[in-house]
Amino acid sequence: MINPLGLIATVVIYEFSLWLRKFPRLKFINANVFTGVIIIMILYFLKIDYTKYNESACFLTLLLGPATIALGYPLSENIDLLTKNKRAVYTGFAVGVLTALLTSYFIGKIFHSDWQIIVSLMPKSVTTPIALEISKAIGGIPELTACIVALTGIYGAVFGHKLLKLIHIKSDISIGLAIGAASHVLGTSSCIEKNRPKQVVMATLALIVIGIITTIILVCAFLR
Repeated sequence: MINPLGLIATVVIYEFSLWLRKFPRLKFINANVFTGVIIIMILYFLKIDYTKYNESACFLTLLLGPATIALGYPLSENIDLLTKNKRAVYTGFAVGVLTALLTSYFIGKIFHSDWQIIVSLMPKSVTTPIALEISKAIGGIPELTACIVALTGIYGAVFGHKLLKLIHIKSDISIGLAIGAASHVLGTSSCIEKNRPKQVVMATLALIVIGIITTIILVCAFLR
């Protein structure tokens, strides 16, 4: 029988982080980052095997797939926003995919990384369940891919809105596309926290479509 303590601890810590955010001075806390850091500290200091923790908390990982679809708003709103902004949306998809793939490739080449490392980095802007399957299919290292995907999502969730504000991007459509395309579910969660419905719709649409396009490109390129 699987010990449920890992699952319970993760949910409790996440809810605690949301409670902390109610205090004005603690608004800066990101629930995903906070939960991850606390869980890592608990595993490290109590010398708990990650495999045992993962057996307990894997149910949350399984929910990532449905959550990817469920994050958005009603389908009619998605279609309406897409048709009204189709040029910006299609351009955002193309730029998002190419940027993620090319930056991973060239950064790997600059640092003289092994090819296996490079292909492990390529799905970095795709949500975790899809990225892991891509990494397995093209000969990458799934564990490394999972780490890079998590770091990319955390970076987008924590700094995405700040960076876009710094360069004076104000359109909810553009912000949602950029964050969803670059930092998948974790980035999209930051749009939800800010209560920006249009950003959530576009970010959700972006992370789904980017995942599909990235999968097609990488699988076709490496499995010929």
